[in-house]
Parts: sequence; C-alpha cells; structure tokens
Amino acid sequence: MSVDPNIDYTSHDPEDGAQASQDPAIQEAQELEATMRRALATKEDPLRDDESTSERLRRLAGENGSSQ
Repeated sequence: MSVDPNIDYTSHDPEDGAQASQDPAIQEAQELEATMRRALATKEDPLRDDESTSERLRRLAGENGSSQ
C-alpha cells in the first residue's frame, strides 16, 4: 500500500471528537465547517427534490433558529 508523503497527520478531523478550539477565529471556522458538512448531500441524507445545497443551508438555519 502506498502512502502519500504530503498527508498532514496533525490536521483537523471533524469526526475525531476533539473539543472545539478556544481561539474564536478557529472556533468560527470549525462551526462553519460543521454547518457545511451538514448541508452536503450524502447517500444517507440526499437533497430534497429541487433543493440545492444553498437552499438546504437556509432550511437548516431556519430549523436551528426555530428550535432555539
């Protein structure tokens, strides 16, 4: 098996369960990354009919705003 010599083994993995950074700029980027990952269509969670990723982002923002 070949190994990519350019892999950054210390990079952030959103599924590693690590706590969010205490740095506000990094924390904002982590929250944006989480939001974008939720908006992406997957096999388990496909887009609704005639829905784009940006429309899904708006729908998720509306659902989060109404639940809080």
